[in-house]
Amino acid sequence: RNERCNENYTTDFIYNLYSEEGKGIFDCRKNVLGHMQQGGTPTPFDRNFGTKMGAKAVAWITGKIKECSRHGRIFANTADSACLLGMRKRSLVFQPITELKEQTDFE
Repeated sequence: RNERCNENYTTDFIYNLYSEEGKGIFDCRKNVLGHMQQGGTPTPFDRNFGTKMGAKAVAWITGKIKECSRHGRIFANTADSACLLGMRKRSLVFQPITELKEQTDFE
């Protein structure tokens, strides 16, 4: 799960740490990314792309928290509160789930 980069900082350890420290403030879940589950060795492109997507996601969520925060509470009640980050025409873009639902063929 962690590509054996550190024998102490495993997925379970980080999950337990955040679960304990976040009691009463936030909850925590663990998720092993699909790329790792599919097997194969990540290429330099995969690692670079993952870093770029992670940085863009953190910047987006930080902005959303600032934008939607009122009196210590977060109000995420707009369509763009639930988005998917993906690549479109060589650019990383966020697209609201509601728009994706309209464009998806579920059959």
